[in-house]
Order: sequence, then structure tokens, then C-alpha cells
Amino acid sequence: MLSSIWKPSEKIRGTHRHALIYFICGNPGLIGFYVDFLDALRNLLNTSESPTAYDIYGRNLLGFSDEEHEPFSQGNPPWDVHGQVDGMYQDVASRFITTQEGPNKPYDFVILMGHSIGAYICVEIFHRHTQDPSKAPHLNLRHGFLLFPTIASLALSQSGTRMNYLRSLPTMETHFITYAKALLSIFPQATLQWVIENIMSFSANAASVTAEWLKSRDGVLQALHMGKSELDTIFEDTWEDELWEVSAAAETQAPRFFLFYGREDHWVANHVRDEFIERRRRAGEKGGRTSITVDEGNIQHAFCTKEHTSWSIARRVHGWVEEIDRVDGM
Repeated sequence: MLSSIWKPSEKIRGTHRHALIYFICGNPGLIGFYVDFLDALRNLLNTSESPTAYDIYGRNLLGFSDEEHEPFSQGNPPWDVHGQVDGMYQDVASRFITTQEGPNKPYDFVILMGHSIGAYICVEIFHRHTQDPSKAPHLNLRHGFLLFPTIASLALSQSGTRMNYLRSLPTMETHFITYAKALLSIFPQATLQWVIENIMSFSANAASVTAEWLKSRDGVLQALHMGKSELDTIFEDTWEDELWEVSAAAETQAPRFFLFYGREDHWVANHVRDEFIERRRRAGEKGGRTSITVDEGNIQHAFCTKEHTSWSIARRVHGWVEEIDRVDGM
């Protein structure tokens, strides 16, 4: 199972800055789902006349790769949302520019990019770092790219409502994982992969990743535990307005956060999305602009399961990078 993706910039000479785009997965937290997306983004960045060298890094969320942890037990439970925030914060803070001449150097700035719950993790890392940067004083978090963000009132979404209903049924809260594993044990991994690719129309890569995850020792348990934690954690957003705004003293006047919402997203209630957009619009009138786009097409929440939508979102993200470079005037 792929544990991380590292795509360093091929253009170091002639650039003025060296930045990191750090990607945080959705749930299931497997970086393998995003191979096509990050490949596309790397290719687009390689063709840009950017004054900044952008490295790309992404990794699995904690608990999704059996090789990376001991089997879950009562004394070793799966990770919840707060544990994922802690783990990803520590990991991004540990990323440095590798040099041959001397000690590793901090990146000039870091862009946190997250999909779904990964977007929530990004914002919470920003929040914690803004409140107390002493844990990673070298870490310059400058921008956040939030894709199909599940950052508020998750339980009000269509899928959130369904999940809470299932949790309310007798025995489901405590025994759902047992039922799921019993059902999955009937099918060989190759059969699952064929069904996912040919019936659900996933890309070959996404189907392979999904089948491997479904047959893993702890992956399904981690995903279910994480899903319940998301529903029990993500209510109305309580982050202060200042978190979303670019201060007058900032090194850049480009928006701090760029968001892309699906037009109809089963993990995001439309009215919750629209209320958030309106709050950010009102804040923007005071000078704290957030860049928010709602898809006019039909790109699904799980964009990473198809090659063509992976490329579409990569082009969107590349446009944000170009805007940052253009506004900064570098």
C-alpha cells in the first residue's frame, strides 16, 4: 500500500522562493486515491513560468495503513479527528528543504491543501499554529486550498444524516464493523476491484486502492471510527474571522484560503455552504477576502476516483497557485 507521495520541483534554478504544497487526504485517508490528481498538478506546475519552486507532498492519514501501526485493540484505538490534526501538524512541521551544502532549511512558505475532512484538518492546523506558533516557529503557513470542504455542520448533510440514522439502529453503533467485515470476507479482492471499476466506474487506480483498503486488517475500522468522530466534532464553525483574513502586515495580499465546493455535495448541506459563503462575503467587504468557488458542473465529492475529474481539480488548484504568484508580483 502506498504510504506517501513526494513530487519535488524540477525547477530550482532561477526561482526566488521554495514552497511546499502539503496535501491532506479525505476519508478513507489513503494517498493512493490522489495519484492522478497530484500527478496532474505536478505536470501543470512544471509547465508554469513560476518564480517559486513548489514541492508536493502527501501521505496517508494515521491508521489507514496496516504496516504503519500495531493492530487496533481496546488499548490501541483508531485515530479520531483530533488525533489526525495532531499527527498532520507534527508531520508538516517536520518537512524541510533538503540541501547537500549544509543543514536542511525551512520552506519559505507552506500551502496546506485538503480534501473533505482533510480541509477541516487544514483549517484546524492553521488555527492552532496561529494561536501558538511556538510548537513550530519555523513553519510559515501562508495559504490553504480547501477542496469539497466538510468544515461545518457535517450532520446536516445528506450523508451525515444517513450515517447518524444508521448509528441509531440497534447494535449498529457497536457491531457495524463486524457486519461489514463479514460481508467483505465473502468476496476476493480481485472481485471487489472488478466491481468497483466496472460497476461503480472508478478509475483502475482508484478501484485498486479501494479494494486493497476494504480487504485490509484495520482500514475499514479506521474509516468508520473517523467518520463517527467527524460527525461528533464538526458542528458550526467557531473559528474567528481573523483566521480567514489576510492581515495588512502579511507577506502576501492573495487570499489566505481558496475553497472549491461541489454544486450538489452529499457531504455538505447547501444551506450550510451558502451561509458560510455569505459570512465570508460580508467579511470580504471589510477587507478580508476569501476565494470561494461553487462548481457550475457536476464534479462529485469523490473527484479523485476518476481521472478526468482529478485533472479538472488539478487545473483549478494550478489556477490558484498562478493567482498567488501574480498577486505577490514575484
